[in-house]
Amino acid sequence: MKLVAQVIAAVLASSISIATSAQEFPSEVEQLTQAMKSARWTGPMLASNAETLPRGHFYTEPYFYDGISDGKHSPGSSGFYQFGLLDELTVGLQPSFAFGTQRFGRQAALGDFKLLSQLRLTHFTPQHKVPTLALVVNEVLPTGKDDGLGPSEHGHGSGSFATEVGINVQHYFLLKSGRLLRARINILKSIPCGTDVSGRSVYGTSAGFHGHAKPGSKTSLIGAVEYSVTREWVLALDLITESTTKTHIEGRDGAGPLVKNVLASTWYAGFAPAVEYNWSGRSGVLLGIWINPKGHNTPASVTPALAYSRFW
Repeated sequence: MKLVAQVIAAVLASSISIATSAQEFPSEVEQLTQAMKSARWTGPMLASNAETLPRGHFYTEPYFYDGISDGKHSPGSSGFYQFGLLDELTVGLQPSFAFGTQRFGRQAALGDFKLLSQLRLTHFTPQHKVPTLALVVNEVLPTGKDDGLGPSEHGHGSGSFATEVGINVQHYFLLKSGRLLRARINILKSIPCGTDVSGRSVYGTSAGFHGHAKPGSKTSLIGAVEYSVTREWVLALDLITESTTKTHIEGRDGAGPLVKNVLASTWYAGFAPAVEYNWSGRSGVLLGIWINPKGHNTPASVTPALAYSRFW
């Protein structure tokens, strides 16, 4: 009996020790759950979220930026205005505005707008660590002016409807420090329809030109990571590469012969470091700078930007 009592005591002591260790060292699921609750995000500067909004909720994120290339400034504004139509389906609008559209003035003008839609296919949770995956379908509306430009006027549109199809991916990684690293991948393909062109335009045509332009298709690939330094502060970095195929232009300058021009394909790769500050789980700001070294038929550019995000 004494031996049995000793065995039972040893088993109980071992059970208590294991239970105490479990309390002292939470499981990975518990650690990840706690880390996700203690982290706040606005999102990086370029890569879009793969998550959808809860049904009936709004999200707004206006951007203000200044594109600088060859010493010239091109200030403007864009952003995301989205609504959770269903838990797995978010729709929205991405407007675009340009400032300083006259060579000697600071007039503002509309750029092209986008109608947004995103269908979530999978959803990341601490229990089921499958990356969130979403299908993206957008439609570009040619609301920006692209032709009929005055001698000192700059165009800020393509003149063409375009359908965009892509995939957004998002995943969380728990670091040994207990903080989170959030990663995103966006793949997007834009297919323009083409547009009639009259006069001076963004396609380099002259004042007497009348014809048609078929912009090239565009492929974008963005990878981004965010590191949750504290509950409020986040460091972010985007890497982007974008290519556009040749644009074909056909028409006549006045009563002259048929003109066929081809604008060369383009390619560039850039990066965008940023800092996020989130004073609540619903609001935050981002300050970043998008840097594009000179690419294939694209000039070098630097674009500082400020964004304010709000979940309603």
